[in-house]
Amino acid sequence: MKKLILGLTILLTVPYFANGQLLVEPERDFDCSVWFVKGDIHNPQGKKISQQGMEMWGDYIFSLMDKGYCNVYSFSSVDSLPLAKFKLASFRDDNHANNASFGTETKPGASFPLIYITNGKVGSEIEWTCFVESITKKGEQFSSEIAQTIILDGSDWELKGFTAIFGAPSWMIDRERGFLWVFSARKRTILTVTKNASENQYVATKFRIPLLAEGKEVHLSGADILDQVVFPYDVWATQAGSVHDGKIYYCFGFGSKYEVTTSRIRIYDTDKKIISSRYELGNEIPEEMEDLVVKDCWMYVNTNSPLIYKISMPKPRAGADAIKINLTTHKQ
Repeated sequence: MKKLILGLTILLTVPYFANGQLLVEPERDFDCSVWFVKGDIHNPQGKKISQQGMEMWGDYIFSLMDKGYCNVYSFSSVDSLPLAKFKLASFRDDNHANNASFGTETKPGASFPLIYITNGKVGSEIEWTCFVESITKKGEQFSSEIAQTIILDGSDWELKGFTAIFGAPSWMIDRERGFLWVFSARKRTILTVTKNASENQYVATKFRIPLLAEGKEVHLSGADILDQVVFPYDVWATQAGSVHDGKIYYCFGFGSKYEVTTSRIRIYDTDKKIISSRYELGNEIPEEMEDLVVKDCWMYVNTNSPLIYKISMPKPRAGADAIKINLTTHKQ
């Protein structure tokens, strides 16, 4: 009887999704601190610019801003002053520069692998377009050119047996495995559209990485989908993230502005098709998180402020806690 009561107590304290799956308990034993303070985050007219996507390569931090401004910082020196500033080739008013992800192919003569730029602005005419750019460094100067554009066509996904997404695809490269992932949701993830978690699901869709040899413009449709994983919805306000060895590391929330949309990270395991880790960061990160990069076994989170945070990766779970990995609730 004691064992039965204990089991019922555990079940009653763990939230559920409509499909009966449990939600993994939030991470509790982790490090989170301000790691870097970005300087000179202004446009040429001196106005502060909204901070957005971020990517790292070697000793370089590429910090993107709304419209496609980019500041380059040194990772090793952690110097707040940028090494260089330039505009992405995709620079335009409706480019939110929401996410950035280095790929596996390098254009001849370039200094870095191709970088995949997510727009992230709902309703924009380029909402479904990924700009594949090639960055070159000459001396202290950086420049970018568009090497390819990828246009996502979701009109036939349901006909092909896949879950359709509302829009705003976030483009991310899994460099270890060599795939392109698109992350979005069935419905927009703001509270005015998704009032209860049971109304929505997150959708991760896997494609090949188009080669430059395929042409300047590539279209991907339901016929090109290699795999798709639909995850339970337990958090609002998608931002951006990255893929590391088959896991999608993604940040959510608007910081301390609203209780339901405080800062959070979710790690989605595309192999096991589960939410493998949850970080509740309302107390640790009051700023709006914008993008997340995995580097040297740490998570680096860009925020819509001068601050970049450094967060430890999840530790292996064991025993009863591991049983809770398959679940969730219709409300956070």
